[in-house]
Amino acid sequence: MSHRHVHAGLRGLMSRVISTLNPESKHRGWLSILLIAMLPSVAAAQSLQITYGAKGIQTLSFNGQTLADVGANPSDSFHIWHMKATDLAGNTSTDSQSGWGESNNGTSWDASSNTETYYYNWGSIATRFVQKGNQLDMIVTETNNASSGLIFDGAEIYPLVLHFPQDPKNFNGYTQYAITTTGPGVSVADFGSGVVSAVLPDESQPMYTGWKQAGANAYSPLMTSTAPDGLATFLPHNDRPVKPGTSFTYTVSLRFAAASTTPNAADAYASFAQTYPSQMTWADHRLIGTAYLASSPQGSSDKTQPGGFPTNPRRYFNDASVDVTTSVGLQAFQNRMLAVAQANVVNTRAMNGQGVITWDLEGEQYPQGTSYVCSPDQVATVAPEMESTVLDPQSPYQGQRLDDAYFGIMTGAGLRVGVCLRPQVFTLSGNGQASQNFLTSNDQIIANLEKKAAYANSRWGVTMFYVDSTVDTNGGTLDPAIFQKLITDYPSFLFIPEESTPRYYAYTAPFYSFIFHTDIGTDASVYNYYPKAFGVNLVNDVSPATLNSYLPALTQQVSKGDILMGLADYWQDNDPILASIYASAGVSAPPVTTPPPVVAPPVSNDPPDTSSDVPPTTTTPKHHRRSRS
Repeated sequence: MSHRHVHAGLRGLMSRVISTLNPESKHRGWLSILLIAMLPSVAAAQSLQITYGAKGIQTLSFNGQTLADVGANPSDSFHIWHMKATDLAGNTSTDSQSGWGESNNGTSWDASSNTETYYYNWGSIATRFVQKGNQLDMIVTETNNASSGLIFDGAEIYPLVLHFPQDPKNFNGYTQYAITTTGPGVSVADFGSGVVSAVLPDESQPMYTGWKQAGANAYSPLMTSTAPDGLATFLPHNDRPVKPGTSFTYTVSLRFAAASTTPNAADAYASFAQTYPSQMTWADHRLIGTAYLASSPQGSSDKTQPGGFPTNPRRYFNDASVDVTTSVGLQAFQNRMLAVAQANVVNTRAMNGQGVITWDLEGEQYPQGTSYVCSPDQVATVAPEMESTVLDPQSPYQGQRLDDAYFGIMTGAGLRVGVCLRPQVFTLSGNGQASQNFLTSNDQIIANLEKKAAYANSRWGVTMFYVDSTVDTNGGTLDPAIFQKLITDYPSFLFIPEESTPRYYAYTAPFYSFIFHTDIGTDASVYNYYPKAFGVNLVNDVSPATLNSYLPALTQQVSKGDILMGLADYWQDNDPILASIYASAGVSAPPVTTPPPVVAPPVSNDPPDTSSDVPPTTTTPKHHRRSRS
């Protein structure tokens, strides 16, 4: 029943009651006003109805629809599942009362405060239920006794199970996680006839909430300060330790709202933004051009084996006739590369773009997965032809290094320049094989990326960095703290990570792929905590029909701040369409341009130290542009 219907029905009832009590009363008017003024709170209280039993919530209904009934489903009652504790030396405790919540010294229910308490040999866990209109707060206090000899890391608490009339939108029968170290602790379950959000209002601690799948269309609110049992290895595994003699209290709220609305989670969003404030200062949101200098070999399943042409081993221009092994051929190659730089300038200017990112400065000698070297500090070793001295006596760039001249043409024309980085280490073996080796710690990854970025910036003035394959050995997205450190050290750089989590928006402009996934841009929910968030969306040579069908949506995203990327190394059919999107969105150069690059200290040209790397492992193949026809 809608609030409108509740109000109308109660108004009629109150009118009849007042008339019956005193039809002629001169106080009828003010009494009616007083009662009607009370109606919204009455209606709100009636929308969410909760009863309690001997062990927590017995029934829960919203707008007259029963969602929980422990009498009908006894296994849905309150319980504590997986727990974790360590001894003072950091060893995981094997005691049953430290690992399984239902192994305990007893439980109690306090009906006066609606509190369920579990008692253990190390301490206790108390969960108090507090209803505030259409909101149910579940307040958990974990207490560790001073003499426990343990550090309590957390417990999975399942307070009840909600049986929805249909599977919530986009759940698809799967457990939903909201992890506060990567994004706001807000998980919305839209079940058609209503909406309920699981919300962690305080984002300052490493916590988990969401919805644990508990059967067909059934989910339990997830609340834990340690990694949930069965959490995928590629998701963050965090603990919030409670030391002996201390306690920790947190709240998870269930916030109900009518269909087609969203419960208020402003407190959680504000807490997340305060805990992880945005550090983005990039002010220019004009288009970014893309340039691809080579194309990877196709058809090989071995990503370590070279697949270059005999006289063009890095496969520049995807042209077997290129010959970098002779002076004549090398000069022709150099002139052709400098012509690409000139084309980048002309085409980017024609689209009113801000700059160009070159994806494959080092060429693409190896198959996908290894093809993008993304290590500008190794260009002399990996692609010596790009380090060659310009030979043509008629060229104004004679005597310069080819890569210096290539970037100099663009920066000299007032454009920003960018390159690709990877958080792995590209390693060439003596037998000609190559691999992208994963690093094992945040510190290693930060040092690796900063070395590459600093080199490119100090040598060529690079300030835009597409960061490819931002995953760890398990396939999980890298810790956003890595990019927090990068943007702290280099605040005038723009990092565009391929994979991301919501917190990334505080430090980067996450990558979208319209060309392959018809990504539209930044999700509307992100603006709740980062109002100025934006991402970078690769369009390139997607089919014109697809591009035209999404013009209104893309234009809207550009007007909000998202950046589109289009081909600049040649004039592609989509380029004028992209220019028109920007014109329609009214996006132009900012009145105050992005601060000039802070040139990093000189970086050694020595090959990177890979002594601490894990064994060679290639990342999932990525490919961001289609082969030219």
